[in-house]
Amino acid sequence: MIFKSLSQKKTSLQKFNLVRVLFLPFLCFFFLDVKEVAAHVQQSQSSILYTGSSGNLTIGDHLYILEDKAGSLGIEDVVSSGDFIRSKKNVPNLGVSNSVFWIKFKVHNQSEIENLVLEIGYPLLDQIHFYSITEEGKYDIIKAGEYLPFGSRKYNYQTFLFDLKIPHGETREYYMQVSSGKQILLPAVIGSYQAIAESHILRDILSGIYFGIILVMMLYNLFIYFTVKDKSYLWYVIYIFFVGLTQSILQGYAYKYFWPSNPWVAMHSTYLVGAAVGLATLMFFRSFLRTKENAPGYHKALHIYAVLYCLCIVLALFGFYNESYRLVDLTAGTGSLFLLFIAYKIYQKGYRPAKFFLIAWTLFLISVSVFVLKDMELIPYNLFSVYGLQFGSALEVILLSLALADRINVLKKEKEDSQAAALNALKENEKLILEHNLYLEKKVKERTAELQDANEELRVALNHLKDTQSKLVASEKMASLGQLTAGIAHEINNPINFVSSSVTPLRRDIMFLMSLLEKYSVSSSQESVKDHFSEAHAFEKRLDMPYLKEEIETILKGIDEGASRTTEIVKGLRNFSRLDESELKSVNFNEGIDSTMILLNSKVKNINVVRNFGNIPDVECYAGKINQVFMNILSNAIEAVNEKGDEGEIVITTCLNPKGEVQVSIKDNGTGMPEDVKSKIFDPFFTTKDVGEGTGLGLSIVYRIIQSHNGEIAVNSEEGVGTEFVITLPKEYVEPVN
Repeated sequence: MIFKSLSQKKTSLQKFNLVRVLFLPFLCFFFLDVKEVAAHVQQSQSSILYTGSSGNLTIGDHLYILEDKAGSLGIEDVVSSGDFIRSKKNVPNLGVSNSVFWIKFKVHNQSEIENLVLEIGYPLLDQIHFYSITEEGKYDIIKAGEYLPFGSRKYNYQTFLFDLKIPHGETREYYMQVSSGKQILLPAVIGSYQAIAESHILRDILSGIYFGIILVMMLYNLFIYFTVKDKSYLWYVIYIFFVGLTQSILQGYAYKYFWPSNPWVAMHSTYLVGAAVGLATLMFFRSFLRTKENAPGYHKALHIYAVLYCLCIVLALFGFYNESYRLVDLTAGTGSLFLLFIAYKIYQKGYRPAKFFLIAWTLFLISVSVFVLKDMELIPYNLFSVYGLQFGSALEVILLSLALADRINVLKKEKEDSQAAALNALKENEKLILEHNLYLEKKVKERTAELQDANEELRVALNHLKDTQSKLVASEKMASLGQLTAGIAHEINNPINFVSSSVTPLRRDIMFLMSLLEKYSVSSSQESVKDHFSEAHAFEKRLDMPYLKEEIETILKGIDEGASRTTEIVKGLRNFSRLDESELKSVNFNEGIDSTMILLNSKVKNINVVRNFGNIPDVECYAGKINQVFMNILSNAIEAVNEKGDEGEIVITTCLNPKGEVQVSIKDNGTGMPEDVKSKIFDPFFTTKDVGEGTGLGLSIVYRIIQSHNGEIAVNSEEGVGTEFVITLPKEYVEPVN
């Protein structure tokens, strides 16, 4: 009796479950429509006669249905409407629709039970409002559905229960307003509260057995995953988890126990978890059957289904519930058949796990077919048709777990074969290695001899390069010395020429004076002193003594200036060369720059040299090398300015930077340099001069000298504008770290 009652009334938990989400639920959508579950000809309403003799009474074929497509009708409009159509099926299936459906039925109570209860056994309805007429002619409304917290229900059941207070022998009329973003099923039964509660006992027992199997399989496969570290087990655990969660959602247990205070989760969980089951199925299928290796073409096609499931989630989150539900149905239905097809193709290749998958999946799809045929009323409602889907789902989980267990044996055999093959390969490799080692030893000896010969050749070449480098540096020094000598010769030649040209007139003037002195000397020894004195006096007049005296002073002054200039040049040369300072000395850069400019004076010509010398301290350095730096940079600046041809200017600035280091800036307004030249000026042997005019080592030597003093040299240049060299040196010399 209990089983019969159960098969007649409790379709809610089976109307929409895991298979509805994953496998072939689209059949219901295409073949079952509200217009197919309701008569097309309006019939006169008849009352439902409840006698209580059969316990719970299924009333689906006594319900009158009105579809409100606009959702604008109120209870008064519905009561006065004549458009109700009577259902012909025990469980009306209204499909997936945006419409609001009104349900009307009358109950005549011939039993002794006045407190009857109406159960709508489908727990996934978003909204169901129950209207009853009071004695005053008004309508009482009881609101229920997943849009309300679970605690707002009068009865603590996952299905919807409404009180029908009908005295013995009387008739009452009732209305229900139903809407949902999912498929709408109306498994309606009437009975006493005790009878309905008893029907839930067996239902809960069977569900408990099912969820127990799911939990055991999860723990079993999770344990194996931590043992063998095979990702197939992990994906299978995730798949089982979502399968169990989906069944708990479809049967109403999830809303009752997991999130009773969160209607948003309750309304969206069907879409989100349904899509998650599909994704978990795809991931497990790919890993278990190794589709990437066994069916690479189909493996790529599975990505399309993964994208479709993700799209289902997006549609649900943005409020497109009906579209999401239909897409889940379509994707799950076609996808389940596609997976079966791929598994068959892989099985044909001799991959053993595919056989287990085919058996488990086929049994599961058979249970799905039974469930769908039951919903279509092509087979009767009974224990097998009602709980066949859960039985098939549990059987599938168990068979796939056995398949995974068999996978361990397959992997073990593959490992043993692999180890045997590896052992044979190792033996072959050992033989090859021994032979190859002998060959390598011979080659190593030959190569060692070649390397020794090459090293000897490199040593000779290195010594030759060192000699060549020394000669090139000496050549650069000689070239600089030649320029320096030419400048010094030019500078000394001017005062020496002046001295030489002054000797002849000075000798002449001295001879005139000597002649005059001789005449005065002769006059004093003659008798006629007066006559001779007059003669001498006349000679003195002819000589123009004031002019002669002035000329002698001028000549002597010029000779003195020439000698002083020569002395200054020699002193500057001595300061520049620092021949007596081969060790570290503290010197003043301002003096070194002045000495250098004295030696370069012959090249300056019309160039304006501006000296912005700051009050800088002495710097500990090798003075001769630093002066060589100034000489090379200033020589290049003078050449750049002379090459440009305009009125040139060289600005020399010395100062202390914020770090307390001495900084020297030599800036000209010469030709400047392009970027490609600027990046190479410190490279050895790089020069822009014609062949024979330079060695390309000047600035390279400058760079090495600055580095040897732990200093820095930077260059700023713009073609056609000028160039600036900035030299920075610490006040105290520190030996550079190689």
